[in-house]
Amino acid sequence: MNYILRNYAKLSHFNYDQHGKDWQVNGGKQQSPISLIKDKAVLSKAPKLSFLNYNKTFSGPLNLINNGHTVTMAIPPIDDGRQPAICGCKLKSLYKAVQLHFHWGSLENKGSEHTINYQRYDGELHILHQNSAYKEQKEAIRFPDGFVVLAVMLKIVQGPKIQPRALNQICSEAAMVRDFNKASTFVANFTLRDVLTGIERQEFFTYMGSLTTPPCSEVVNWFVFPKHIEISKKYLQNLWLLTDERGKPLVNNYRNLQRLCNRTVYYRNASK
Repeated sequence: MNYILRNYAKLSHFNYDQHGKDWQVNGGKQQSPISLIKDKAVLSKAPKLSFLNYNKTFSGPLNLINNGHTVTMAIPPIDDGRQPAICGCKLKSLYKAVQLHFHWGSLENKGSEHTINYQRYDGELHILHQNSAYKEQKEAIRFPDGFVVLAVMLKIVQGPKIQPRALNQICSEAAMVRDFNKASTFVANFTLRDVLTGIERQEFFTYMGSLTTPPCSEVVNWFVFPKHIEISKKYLQNLWLLTDERGKPLVNNYRNLQRLCNRTVYYRNASK
């Protein structure tokens, strides 16, 4: 969510010492993350989610930044100038992919933001999409349909059945941005679809929620995939070595679970 933060400088000095309990935000009744439980979700009859230009090569190198809260990667256009995007599944607009970032734990703790069937994972990847109806992020953040986030759980295993080549490369590059405000540019040999290697993209939880970092605006339509990506410890542990703006280890950077209140969580089966 830190793509949003550059326009909220007064809120940018938060940390994860209390996982959000001490943040001065005006939270409502649609806050994220939440606990996702398949047996308690409503079966969705929505059509497929469409992924546009997810299989196309990026037009240039990628930039990785340690902003003190996470490691972020802006998503550039593809070779013909268009942006990877999603639509369908009852979304009323086209949502352009603008950034991805991670949440993670530490050697001792798991660090996903959402839990699935009461399980917390080692990490969580977020791919942030902005509603194309709004030209600028400061406009999109004012409306409940401003953003869509795709969320994927990451699980450390000794030998992944499917190697997540794209995530391995991103996590390897994270070793170059250990200090706060450090940036690194690298050439990608993957597409955005490769980032979701092994994921069944038509099976997901979906619900209306918020950004998980200040200002925690309730402007996000979440799509959380129940299937996780397996990743080797040697790659994910590069994230544990980052430091925040205080020079302290940037670990366990997840917000506490929030109350569901009166929201409905939907679950779409891939066989729909």
